[in-house]
Amino acid sequence: MAKKSSKSLLSNLYLIGMALTAIGFIVPIFKGNLVQVNGFDLVGNGNSVMKIAALLVFIGAVAGIVLSFVNIGKNQSLLKVIALAVSVVGGLYVFFNTSDFGVKLAAKYLYVGFYLIIIGWVVAIVGYLKNK
Repeated sequence: MAKKSSKSLLSNLYLIGMALTAIGFIVPIFKGNLVQVNGFDLVGNGNSVMKIAALLVFIGAVAGIVLSFVNIGKNQSLLKVIALAVSVVGGLYVFFNTSDFGVKLAAKYLYVGFYLIIIGWVVAIVGYLKNK
């Protein structure tokens, strides 16, 4: 008989959310007529601030995943919320600076990666608040 896990799905929501964010960064975020752009493509294009902001989305998500497996002590909860905040701030900067024409034009080209990132952030926030 299989052994039941001591952790429920709710206790893993933060981890699931950060994993969705990391996956969303890897799959196409924007899609045009013949062009698909993922997070690493954004790092390759643009100015240095845009590159750093795009990387922060991925780095924050990976840091949150690592913090879900490594026990650091009493500062663990604070570090998890910092990792989530770093990812969100980087993502918001990238989104609002993606197009010279503004958010309305960029919104026409959003693709599955963008939605995975947003869903990941929401799930991670809910998971953090449930386990606080």
